Amino acid sequence: MAIKLEKSKLAVNQVMANKSEMIDVDGDCIVPDVKPDILEIVGTSGVVNIYKKEVMDGKVRVDGSVSVYVMYIGDDGKTRGVRSINHTLDFSQSFNVDNVTSDMNENIQVSMGTINCKVINERKINLKVSLGFEISIMANSEVEFVNNVVLKDIQKLESTMPVNVVLGVGQTKTSVKETINIDASDNLAEILKVNGEIVNRSIKVSYNKILTKADLRMKILYSTEDGRINTVTAKFPIMGFIDMQDISEDNPCEYDFEIKNMVIKPNSAEEHSIYVEIEVGISATAYNNKDINVIQDLYSPSTNLKFEQSNIKMIQNKAVYSGTYSINQKELLNIGDEKVYDVDVNVVSSNVRVNDNEVSISGNANLIFTCSANGMTGMQTRKLELPFETKVACSGMSSKANVRIKTDVTSQDFNILPGGEVNIKLDMGFTIISSNDVDLRLINNVEEMENEYADDYNMVIYQVKKDDSLWKIAKAFNSTVQSIIDTNNLQSDKIFPGDQLFIEKYMG
Repeated sequence: MAIKLEKSKLAVNQVMANKSEMIDVDGDCIVPDVKPDILEIVGTSGVVNIYKKEVMDGKVRVDGSVSVYVMYIGDDGKTRGVRSINHTLDFSQSFNVDNVTSDMNENIQVSMGTINCKVINERKINLKVSLGFEISIMANSEVEFVNNVVLKDIQKLESTMPVNVVLGVGQTKTSVKETINIDASDNLAEILKVNGEIVNRSIKVSYNKILTKADLRMKILYSTEDGRINTVTAKFPIMGFIDMQDISEDNPCEYDFEIKNMVIKPNSAEEHSIYVEIEVGISATAYNNKDINVIQDLYSPSTNLKFEQSNIKMIQNKAVYSGTYSINQKELLNIGDEKVYDVDVNVVSSNVRVNDNEVSISGNANLIFTCSANGMTGMQTRKLELPFETKVACSGMSSKANVRIKTDVTSQDFNILPGGEVNIKLDMGFTIISSNDVDLRLINNVEEMENEYADDYNMVIYQVKKDDSLWKIAKAFNSTVQSIIDTNNLQSDKIFPGDQLFIEKYMG
């Protein structure tokens, strides 16, 4: 009987590279002629904009910018007051990544760390921003492999392996063009600081589409022409559709939002308002859960076979989990009767432990309060660190899973109390994206070779050694697992070192 091969095709999403990098983006900034000299830096803030991400042969490149706001105490020779400089630091950063090619897909997350501001002189400052890059490169291709061999006495060692294969990858863009109204009594003089965050991310799947939803939360600190400082907040819905053929609610889906460009300026067409224009990129990758039959090894007692194998790395157990943690406590701020203008919240997850069915996360919620000083003639900052520890239930996750965590501050409220205390209410949302890497050794082809087996025995006695299995022994002596079990009256396929086995030549 001639050998017959049955083959399958598999849409493979191979993990080609995972890499973490930190870089510094820096540059000098000259104080515009219309603004006073710098006496003292009060604080800095920034928003990362990602223009383009590209995979090339042997490297990836990310183009973007950081829009930095620097608040300072200025002196124009007549009055001292809080002023601001808005400066854009452009960057184009390439990272060497082995074995990647231009046809591969990227998942690159960019986060902003510290902003350092150094005064060179009263008209010049140096800005240095640290950026973190989490880089994952995937290769989508179709692999053909042998999933069954038909031959009279073929012996196969096979297993069913659950894997995740890519159903589809999609992206879209949307934009927010809005006007934020400020108090009617405020004549806007200058925008001092801008915070823009994307929060409350969610998706819904229906009719071959992914509906993505989120909120763009804006917080703007500004000064008025009569020297006051005020804050305005706004929240705008973001929505986008991504076409994805054959997707259903059962398909695990990884998705993300990122700010690609941002324009914030006083509204020239309408008094007492600020114009906001922000472009947001949305991406999604959906996966199918699929069981594939993998032949790990094979041989024939009567036919000399030669087969080729290749290794591929895939993912399995792809899942997305979510959890929340709330802080509700009082802390001493020690600012007397000064006014709080703004609060920045930065959640740092410094310790992540992956356990079976749960992830433990601990770290700090770092708060920076921007306050008045000297009876509102100046400005100061106060810092608080609030430690937290929480557990997120992740049913079905193993302790060996790879996890990536996204954190949102979904709501925040700060109530300044008499005596210098502040009542802090924070709701933090944690999104956990998990998967396991799995190495598959697939058989690509099987050929029948000239039979070289020698007929030099009818029965042998073999003593089991450490790490032996019935499969290894049967293959080595050109027998079968079932023949050894029958000959030795074994109740199962379990054997132990020192066991003595009678191995009869297989007659077909």
